Formats: sequence, C-alpha cells, structure tokens
Amino acid sequence: MDIEFHYYITYIVALRAGFKPGDAYVIAYASQYTDDNTTVYTIDKGGPGEYSNYISQTTNILKPQKELMRIYPAFHFMPGTLGEIAGDCARRRDGKLHLMNTIPDSINSRQILKAALDSHDLCRIGIATHMYADTFAHQNFVGFEESFNGMKGLFESIVPDIGHADAGYKPDRISLLWEDRRLVQNHSKIDNKERFIEAAQCIYQRYASYLNTSPDSRKTAAQIDKAIGKHEDGRKARIDRYKKLIGRGFIKYDKKDWLREAVDRVSVEIPYAGGEDTVPRSETEYAWKGNHKESRWYRFQEAVKAHQRLAMDTVIGPIFETMEFNQDLS
Repeated sequence: MDIEFHYYITYIVALRAGFKPGDAYVIAYASQYTDDNTTVYTIDKGGPGEYSNYISQTTNILKPQKELMRIYPAFHFMPGTLGEIAGDCARRRDGKLHLMNTIPDSINSRQILKAALDSHDLCRIGIATHMYADTFAHQNFVGFEESFNGMKGLFESIVPDIGHADAGYKPDRISLLWEDRRLVQNHSKIDNKERFIEAAQCIYQRYASYLNTSPDSRKTAAQIDKAIGKHEDGRKARIDRYKKLIGRGFIKYDKKDWLREAVDRVSVEIPYAGGEDTVPRSETEYAWKGNHKESRWYRFQEAVKAHQRLAMDTVIGPIFETMEFNQDLS
C-alpha cells in the first residue's frame, strides 16, 4: 500500500470510528511515516544524551538478510500462524507454503495491533495499523529473499525475489487490477480495490472495538468505495475525494514535519588535521529542540522500537527458531 491508504484512508477510518481529529491525524501520520522512516539520525552525537532511531522501511532491498528481517516482516510482511498458512496452501498452483507467508487479517497481525491499541500510544497504533493493512496488500509474499516470491515476467531474472519486488508496485496501487500467476486460477485475478476496502473495514472494526463505539462500518466502507471510484480514475481525483471525507480539519502530510519540529540541523567545523588539506571543513549534525521527549518524532521513534521488539520476540524470532536459521537475532 502507499500513501492513499496509509495516510488518507487511515485518516478517514480513524475519524469515522470515533477518534478525535487530532488523534486521527497522528495515527494516519504515523501509519504513512512508517514507509518514510528510512534514515538513521544520530542526535546530540557524542553527548551524554546521544540518540539514534531505528528505520521502519528501506529502499535498499539488498541489505543483509538479518537487517531485512527486522524491517520487512515486522512492519510490512507480518507472517500468519502455521494453521492459517497451512490452510492457505491450495491457493498456489505449485502447492507450496512458507512459514513466513503474509496472511491477510492474520492472528499475529491482529494481536500486535491489539497490543498497540492497549498501549494507548497513538504512534504505536499508527505503526501497527500500517503493518496490519499491509497484510492485505502483501498477502502471499514473504518479507525477505525467497524463491517463494518469484513471479514469471519481465523482472524475473533482474530483481531478487525479495518481498513483492518481482511484482513491482502492483500490490500497492489502490485501484489496480492485476494477475498473480503463482496462485490457482480462481484466485489469480487481483482487484486491489476489493482488498483495500476489506482492510479498511477490518481496521474500522478494531478501532471501534477499542473506542467502544458502534458506528456503521458499512456506511464508511461505502464512502471509501465511492471515494476510490472507478479503476481508471486518476490519483488526484481520488485524493480530492479523500480530503472531502476528512473535512475541514484535514492536515496535509509532509514527511519532514515531525522531524523539523524535534530536531535542528547544526553545522559543525571539522578540526584541521594537517597535511595538504588547508580548507576549513564542516559537516551537518543534529541537535534536539526543547523537550524532545514530548516531540512527536521522538515518540514515533520509540514506538518503532517497541513495535519491532514485540514483533521479533513474539512472532518472527520463534518462526526463525522453527526454520532453524543459524543467525544471531539479538
């Protein structure tokens, strides 16, 4: 999924389920920022309060397997349980199954979303919502390099079989119709709009249960369906309709907003080291602004660490042990 779901539709669903406008914005921002949090920053470097964040997405799919495991399965390709995976194997033409296969609305993804809701931490709720929503878009893929992901087509010999790399952006585009030829014929025709609306309904139900509200999920689903529109409708037209559903309190997404609120860029002079280099040099470092622990960027980064720790400890680590991976996951 991309920003259309992770920000706009999450924003709509949070509002309709009963979250206050400011809280709905934080949840939606955290959901989308999970994809944009791709840079490690070191704040107050060398000081007693030095701090570094974790990334929750990477554009470098060739990172070492250990690093990918901490990112892709935890935030974007949450595996289902053994029973769910075994029950899903007939959907593939080759009959294969994989212990790390992503299953939509899986027990594991629901439990991690529930833990986030129970924490009452809006950033954790947004991050877990992102993970949960991606189980619908990324179903039938695993979050690391594995032939199970391989698809016949143009990119087969060029792109490594990591996540849905072979399928390109097809699983993430909200109005796309496409074909997954790995699946049996009656499952191979994919309508992303159907998948995404189902994801929105499930998220709505989780939110409403948490808030103890009982609005009409069918009405919200119908509104989202109408906002997405026809498969041939353009992205701009859809986004305009999402904004209308959100209403006058809508806040535009800027992936640098929370970082700018929390952190200053500081130019630091590099001491002259001798030799032929006589030109003064400087480099950019980062320093906190004010009470950084109250900033949304800091709270988001701490939520990323909490989400990753829970996912690794309760889902991914145990699966690794079952698969007998000889890697240090500490």
